[in-house]
Amino acid sequence: MKSARFCLLAIVVLTGLAISPARAEMKIAIANPARIFNEMQETKDLKVKLENDRKSLEAQEREKREKIKALQDERDQLKSDTPQYAERNKALLSAAIEFKTWGEIMQADVQRTQKIQMKSLFEKIQAATAEVAKEKGISLVIAEQKPDVPDNLEQITVDQLRLVITQRNVLFAEEATDISNEVIALVDAKYKKQ
Repeated sequence: MKSARFCLLAIVVLTGLAISPARAEMKIAIANPARIFNEMQETKDLKVKLENDRKSLEAQEREKREKIKALQDERDQLKSDTPQYAERNKALLSAAIEFKTWGEIMQADVQRTQKIQMKSLFEKIQAATAEVAKEKGISLVIAEQKPDVPDNLEQITVDQLRLVITQRNVLFAEEATDISNEVIALVDAKYKKQ
C-alpha cells in the first residue's frame, strides 16, 4: 500500500517535471524521521526522564504490593469465622481493588503523556524539515523509511523479508539529498534555546 502511494507520488512528480519546464528546477530531498527522532537530543533527554519515572512508579508499586501482602498476612493470622477476619478481608479487598485501579490509571496516564510527547517531537521534526528545505530551495522532502534487511536470511520468513523490502520507500538517493543531519542540528539548536 505504501509502495503504491510512493510510486503514484513519483509518477506525479515526474509528470510535473516533464510537462512544466519551470518545474524542471524542482529540488527533491529525503529525510529519515525515525533516525531524526532517535538522534535528537530532546528524545534522548525524554528517554532518561521516562526511565526515571518508570523506576519511581516501580518503587510505588512495590510499596503498594508490600502493603497488600501485610494486610493479607494480618488477615491470615485470624480465624476465618471471626468478625476481625471479615474486617481485615474487607480492608485487603479494598486495597487490592485500589491497587488495580491505581495501576490502570498510571498506565493510561503514562501512555497519554508519551503520545503527547511523541506528537510534539514529530511536529518539531516536520517544522525543522520545512525550514531546512526552504533554506536550501528544496520543493519536496520525502520521508525515507529504510528497515534493514538482515544478513542472515535464515532468521526470517519469506513473508517477513517481503514486508521489509516493501517498507523501503527510497531505493536510491545520493547522500547529498539526505537532509536528516541538518534537521537534527536545527531541532537540537532550538531545543537548547528553550
